[in-house]
Amino acid sequence: MKPLTTTYVSIDKESLDEGSKLDFDVYSANPSKTHMSLHLQSGSVLNHEQRQNLEAIERLYIVKEALPKYKKFIKEHIKKAHDGAVNDVEARTVDIYVNATKAVNDIFSNPESLKNVKAIHHVVDDLVDTVLQDDMAIETLLKLIAHDYYTHTHSINVSIYALSFGAFLKMDDAKLKDLGVSALMHDLGKSKIALEIINKPGKLTDEEFTELKKHPLVGYLLAKRLGVSSPDVLSGIKHHHEKVDGTGYPDRIKGEELSLFAKIIGICDVFDALSTKRSYKDPLSTFETLYLMKQHMSHHLDMKLLDEFIKMFKRQEKDSSLP
Repeated sequence: MKPLTTTYVSIDKESLDEGSKLDFDVYSANPSKTHMSLHLQSGSVLNHEQRQNLEAIERLYIVKEALPKYKKFIKEHIKKAHDGAVNDVEARTVDIYVNATKAVNDIFSNPESLKNVKAIHHVVDDLVDTVLQDDMAIETLLKLIAHDYYTHTHSINVSIYALSFGAFLKMDDAKLKDLGVSALMHDLGKSKIALEIINKPGKLTDEEFTELKKHPLVGYLLAKRLGVSSPDVLSGIKHHHEKVDGTGYPDRIKGEELSLFAKIIGICDVFDALSTKRSYKDPLSTFETLYLMKQHMSHHLDMKLLDEFIKMFKRQEKDSSLP
């Protein structure tokens, strides 16, 4: 074990596919996060058993000096997955995605650090600037989305979907940045919920679900303590689990009482939860997910907004090679 005298950077473990050759060491932290253990050595080729073992680890890290090698690894991952060279837009977007992964992991590890919330704002600024400058950036971000469900990757996914949707709705850049911050922080309250509940495979007990339902309010209070004052940002964090019929939580508000941010993040939250893999279920395809949302969630989601969300995917399918 190594003491935490070196600077470590959290990485997206979903980028580590079976068969990947690593040219950087990968570490995991002990439960108290006072020491790091070498988990995968540079030069390793990830076999099936090693990849399976990653499922039980909440976060993986590399030393800060290895970031250039990790970014190169991610770019090669895109090149291999999509059978083509990585262009400048993709390279820049990969850098931002890696930074987003670090920022989200850091704020979940220490949700009361002002430095960490500033990093979230910086990442969102970069994301929005890139998306507004080049439509290809959205396609690249959607390629990077992890397809296994973990709280931190889910937060990044929801932010990417929300920013893509906000851009489709022609929000101005200031609104987009607020939407991105709200989406990245929407599950911040889960940092205060026991991991045994967050990561439990299968159905929660009534007591566990009651505990889990505290996270929107807890996240809202954390965000306020960190200096977040935008009503839009705070409403997205606090109300993303409200439903249009008033049966959601924590405030049981409904219909037009729900802010646009809460409605957008609610749609993106449901979409990502259904379309990513969990230990107890396989992911639904994009079509299956949108069909289920449209046919069975009129009590939950704003249907007019969902129609626009569906139009966004139809346009992306028409304009790109995305499946």
